[in-house]
Amino acid sequence: MSIVAVLAYLLFPARQLLVQADGRVINVVSRQQDIATLLGSAGVDRDPGDVFVVSSSAITVERAIPVVIEADGVTMSWRTRAISVEGLLRELRIDVSPHDTIFYNGLRVAATDPVYPKPINTSSLAGYGIYNETPGDVQGIIIGIKRAVPVTVVEDGRPVSLQTSVETVGDALAGAGISLGPADEVFPPVATRLNAGMQIEVSHARAVNLRLGDQSQVIYTQAETLEEALREAGYTFGPDDRVEPALDVAVTNDMVARIVRVTGQAFYEREDVVHKTVFKPDDTLTGTETRRVQGHDGVRVTEYKIVIEDGVETERAFVGESYDPDPVDTVIYYSASAINSTGTAVDLQVSQTLNMYATWYNAASSGKPATHEAYGITRSGAPLTKGIVAVDPNVIPLGTRLFIPGYGFAVAGDTGGGIIGDMIDLGFPDGVAVDWRTGWVDVYILQ
Repeated sequence: MSIVAVLAYLLFPARQLLVQADGRVINVVSRQQDIATLLGSAGVDRDPGDVFVVSSSAITVERAIPVVIEADGVTMSWRTRAISVEGLLRELRIDVSPHDTIFYNGLRVAATDPVYPKPINTSSLAGYGIYNETPGDVQGIIIGIKRAVPVTVVEDGRPVSLQTSVETVGDALAGAGISLGPADEVFPPVATRLNAGMQIEVSHARAVNLRLGDQSQVIYTQAETLEEALREAGYTFGPDDRVEPALDVAVTNDMVARIVRVTGQAFYEREDVVHKTVFKPDDTLTGTETRRVQGHDGVRVTEYKIVIEDGVETERAFVGESYDPDPVDTVIYYSASAINSTGTAVDLQVSQTLNMYATWYNAASSGKPATHEAYGITRSGAPLTKGIVAVDPNVIPLGTRLFIPGYGFAVAGDTGGGIIGDMIDLGFPDGVAVDWRTGWVDVYILQ
């Protein structure tokens, strides 16, 4: 042993240190005086930005947080021990204005918000330099900066210049405190994506407080005259009706108008009539075949004679009722043989249509051995056969009559642990070939 080695041995005796790094505590005995070399011998690496806190008996490694920054079309990797987002950006000499938007792991934050490490799966950082070489999970953050762009909002002819980093025209208007009401017009539309230099035109509708007899309503309009506004709202006038003020008066915001109906005017109420779906037998069909003839909704028109005195309704006499157009039922024709096999009435109406996921089962698939006393017995007490289906009673009550295209008429007579919500299980007897294909189907609830 050389004299230098002996002196080193005497001058630098071995010491015991606790190394705290990455959630581990390592007991190290070493004569090494260089901290980085000592940590290296303990299997602890030092990355850029990491700090060693050294005491007489311990070394603590404070890790910098890995960061990916996306700003101005550039993606950078960085490590930081900054306390705030603002401090992190200052390290990178990235300036942000009060109108820019900062995203922290996809969430909008302020520059003064603190920097905390958040778990990010490596796959989400696959394209960012050092991260695609890091196995497992890393502790890091992604900072994105969306720059504000200049836009001009012209509200009822008054231009206002804005700086904003939001996505759409609607977001920009909301950020500027501009509320939109009924019949307001915006160009470009509110869903349009913003771009620099865009001009947004906002024209607020004017409110007209309308009185008709003892009824009041507010209509909103872009029309120039009262007549245009009332006709736009669906009001018509007889030759003797009176409107106050005159129909040719210009519309002003919050103006008050009145319609006075004169005795003998006809009044029509139009009411949509939803057409029905009905089932009828067809001798030309066989098995589970069906044929559908689509109907359409109608409109019921009710005519009244309204008697008005000094703007007050005194009588409403029923005149008559008609349809324009008449409602026409949708007819689903089914095989007449289905009546004989199920005992279902000839003409049926549909009260509701549900789109459900239809599977099939038989007694053998129910989980009970054939020797079991309840083998093949449904919740209703009837033996399982075609025409009995299992349902969720919270969706379809037991005993409900149904029609399933491709299967035929059925009764909700059974339940099952796996039949929940919009599922239905179609029953078949043992020993028959099942031709049902599991999938979504419209199920008709019969009256």
